[in-house]
Amino acid sequence: MRLFLLALLWAPVLCAQTSLPLSGAAPDTRIRTFLFELDLGAVAQPYTVTANLNTSAPSGLTVRLIDLRGYSADATPVSSFVNQQVVAGAGTANCALSGNASGLRCFAVEVRPTGSGTSDFSGSFNATAGAATLTAQDQVVVGSSTLQLQVGKLATWSRAVGGGQTPQGLELNFGAVSQTVTVRFEAQGTGLSKIDVYDNTGGSATLLTTFSASGGTINQTTVLLLTHSGVATLRVNTHSPSGGNVTWRLSVPCSVTLGVPGSNDSKVDESDSCTASTRPGPWLVLAVLPALLAALRRRRA
Repeated sequence: MRLFLLALLWAPVLCAQTSLPLSGAAPDTRIRTFLFELDLGAVAQPYTVTANLNTSAPSGLTVRLIDLRGYSADATPVSSFVNQQVVAGAGTANCALSGNASGLRCFAVEVRPTGSGTSDFSGSFNATAGAATLTAQDQVVVGSSTLQLQVGKLATWSRAVGGGQTPQGLELNFGAVSQTVTVRFEAQGTGLSKIDVYDNTGGSATLLTTFSASGGTINQTTVLLLTHSGVATLRVNTHSPSGGNVTWRLSVPCSVTLGVPGSNDSKVDESDSCTASTRPGPWLVLAVLPALLAALRRRRA
């Protein structure tokens, strides 16, 4: 019994590091995305997260590790909160991000082949501090002209547009309690005049930002500050004088979930083949420890 209790007392230390196995396959027509949550507790502490994935396929592997909390607040075009590694053939992609933080942070891992064909992958998601869990996974179609959502945190809209205005709506679920968050919005395109982003929540039309083209080209990134509870609605209007091409992306932090207006697209498909396991966090051990101590006292009595 004493050895058992000693092991439980050491469990919080042992659980401070997490390694979750991650494996599956990615065809060149899809991008696989996995969402991990890392609970760093109430006190800020240094951490490093890594995604180490190996493939035996000649089509290689491209892996992107994204710190969603940092990324959604960063207006830098090439963000330091993203680490991408590319493997041309068989080999291992090793992505890493470090920081010092408390509370909950979310990390997305994108996996796709580098070349043509299907790439197998196996490896792990690792954290040097806190307790990590895999909370969602899904896949999007490469080259789709419809709004693509990845694990409810990343939205991409990429297509050709005609002359005039082409709108696209987007829902953001803030939950029951009002919160203020930063949202990253970026756009690239040619043959355009401008892109407007509106907050249409409750039937309003509040202009949040405008990207104006230079010589028909747009390549800009900004951060929007939004305060809402419940479901908010954004509308992105792409303007072109006679037709062009555009890609825009929007990223949100852990506490907000993306969706398409009038649908359930914020729900992710977790049916794809992938293996991952989680370990119980230290708080679970602390919760049952008093009961075990009481049982030990009764045994001695």
